[in-house]
Amino acid sequence: MHLRSALSLCAALLLLATLAAHAQDIRTVTVPHVPPACVTLHARITAGNGQITERDERALDTTRIQSALDHCPASHAVVLRARGSRNVFLTGPLTLRSGVTLVVSANTALVASRDPRIYDITPGSCGVVSENGHGCKPLFSGNGVEDAAIMGEGSIDGRGGETLLGQNKTWWDLAHQAKLTDQYQSVPWLIVLHHARNFTLYNITLRNSPGFHVAVNQTDGFTAWGVKIMTPKTARNTDGIDPGTSRNVTITHCYIHAGDDNVAVKSGPDGPSSHISIVHNHFYTGHGMSIGSGTSGGVDHMLVDDLTIDSADNGIRIKSDRSRGGRVQGIVYRNVCMRNVKNPLLFTPLYTTFSGNLLPVYSDITLTDVHILTAGTYTFLGLDAQHKLGLSLDNVFADGLNNSKQLSSNAQITIGPRRGNLEPRGEGVTVTDIQGELPGRPLACDARFVPFPALSTAPEMASTAPPEDKALYVAADGTGEYSTIQRALDAAPASGALILVAPGTYREVLTINKPNIHLRGSSPDASRTVVVNDRSAGANGGTLHSATVNINADYFFAEDITFENDFNRTHPQLPAGSQALALLVTGDRDVFHNVRLLGNQDTVYVGSRNCSPDGMPCIPARQYFSNCYIAGNVDFIFGDGKAAFDHCELHSTAHNGGFITAQAKHYPDEDSGFVFDHCKLTADKDVTGNVYLGRPWRPYAEVVFLNTEMDAHIAPAGWREWHPGETRSLDTAYYAEFNSSGPGAHPGKRDPHTHFLDAQQVRQFEPAVFLRGTDNWNPIVPLQSVK
Repeated sequence: MHLRSALSLCAALLLLATLAAHAQDIRTVTVPHVPPACVTLHARITAGNGQITERDERALDTTRIQSALDHCPASHAVVLRARGSRNVFLTGPLTLRSGVTLVVSANTALVASRDPRIYDITPGSCGVVSENGHGCKPLFSGNGVEDAAIMGEGSIDGRGGETLLGQNKTWWDLAHQAKLTDQYQSVPWLIVLHHARNFTLYNITLRNSPGFHVAVNQTDGFTAWGVKIMTPKTARNTDGIDPGTSRNVTITHCYIHAGDDNVAVKSGPDGPSSHISIVHNHFYTGHGMSIGSGTSGGVDHMLVDDLTIDSADNGIRIKSDRSRGGRVQGIVYRNVCMRNVKNPLLFTPLYTTFSGNLLPVYSDITLTDVHILTAGTYTFLGLDAQHKLGLSLDNVFADGLNNSKQLSSNAQITIGPRRGNLEPRGEGVTVTDIQGELPGRPLACDARFVPFPALSTAPEMASTAPPEDKALYVAADGTGEYSTIQRALDAAPASGALILVAPGTYREVLTINKPNIHLRGSSPDASRTVVVNDRSAGANGGTLHSATVNINADYFFAEDITFENDFNRTHPQLPAGSQALALLVTGDRDVFHNVRLLGNQDTVYVGSRNCSPDGMPCIPARQYFSNCYIAGNVDFIFGDGKAAFDHCELHSTAHNGGFITAQAKHYPDEDSGFVFDHCKLTADKDVTGNVYLGRPWRPYAEVVFLNTEMDAHIAPAGWREWHPGETRSLDTAYYAEFNSSGPGAHPGKRDPHTHFLDAQQVRQFEPAVFLRGTDNWNPIVPLQSVK
């Protein structure tokens, strides 16, 4: 190596060491010590097999523990101790006191009551699912406490998996219910600090919190040393330790197994989180080592060192968005080993689709000596070209890259001084190599992964872990597993999945090519969950390339959701190029229930498959629309599919004339057509009586209206030629009605090609018969099975 190169390399290594030295807690943190006891309390309850009798369930120790804390002098401890088989203290909310330590001795459990009423902030506010949440007091609160602590070799058990008194649900069941309904669960957190100074957790085991285990807010001086957190992977919103808007934080020698972020550092409008050391820790299931999603106060001077992450959903993650973002800088990750992690490295300022002017900007982020042993998905995103992700990678190795995925854009990446094998590439990504770099060597990791400790001195109460939820959850606000629907679709197994989508606006284009996808909005109000884009035929290579939602898979099911193309929001509707589909579907046995489909020209295309100009027969594709709302003006339901519309509203938007349908057959006996049964035809107020039920897109077509209520905007003739005077497709099309009603029915004025059916003829067009096919498909069955 040349002398100049060697000096450059040495300077780079020195800079990394300097960054790490400054990016940490500025206190001198040493092993905590247990202070002398002011009083020792002995347990009165026995919990055989981890269960408390119904009689003992009302025998709370809250008063005597709180009294001891209130009267203990500073620099002393209240000690909780087992006596023989009596090893349980049962308590409701407790208030920590300055200068006082609570010690839970070995073989002793401090156990949270299952009675929601004793945690109520207002009457009846705890133990419920609502639009607001936050209705419960924590088990431990420390507001403004100084030099307080919780220590001991025993356990604090939140009993998140035990049935609540007076209910047939657990705390964790409430969390799952909230997820399904896009609401918030009101459950107690274990330990919550506000405006504290020099608070310590030492050697204590925290189990089964109903919500977060430890939340630290606006605190100066927090230490978690030797803390063990054990909660099932499937327990929702059970973060391990979350420091927020706090400084001088050390989390060290901890073992964290959780159902959400193992550690999440956050900040808000009250100020930054800074000078944080997260060192010598082991993470297991959970959402990894996170910063965010709230970063509006900034996060800086943070060191993560000597960390293993085993079987978590995420590894190293920084997440935020424009509604709550801020500057994250001066962050160092070093000596990190990961395995079996889905998203080993995830840096995104696009965590949700929310708008705002709180820009998330990540710069001066350093990874050094990081080794990922298994394949995963890597995300390196900057906000835009003006606010790039600033990331340095020194000796970073990722095994299994051939089986990994990468998403990178708007990033400034520095590689070196030791080159690993991970190099982000993508639009707007620039990579700079440090001069004089050396080949790296993967960090030795196998011996560093250790089993979770046995916890032999920390008694465990009986608890039932929630079953694994196979559904995929999408939420625009970042509270789901995915913030975009397409990412959930991509992650779904090839055999299909249930995807639940929280209310919000998702501006994206969906492509669904896996069978058995069930896409459901979590609110029964379909207007609250909107998938929208603004593609058009003119800008995207034709009408069939303009759809917001594209479905070519079988057994698709959508409900309680809106698919929209809002091209005309910013563009005029012109005779050519303005076709803009909300939905294109060519799958067979696809069902849409309570779905809103919004557009203008060519809103919905329902098609068959493999129709070719060489005369080969089309493969029939059947679709069933139930209780849907479809809006448009020109040919807004069209195609050559075989579709039934049951109890749907077809709404004509403002336009000079219009057509509801434009069905087409490639040849006379093609098995296709549209049936509308018990539908309602409505229109904007300024739409006059010049909207037709349909026109034949090709010489052959089949459309039938049964029991349909038609408003006055429907033209008396009902049906019209594709090009009057030029085409004669009405002669070969099949257009029929039965029992039409309303001012637009006009039975005596219909075009003479119209067929008026009798009750016997109608039976063949009933949805269950019309869509039966050779496989005896009944579209009503999948609809009933999900209710």
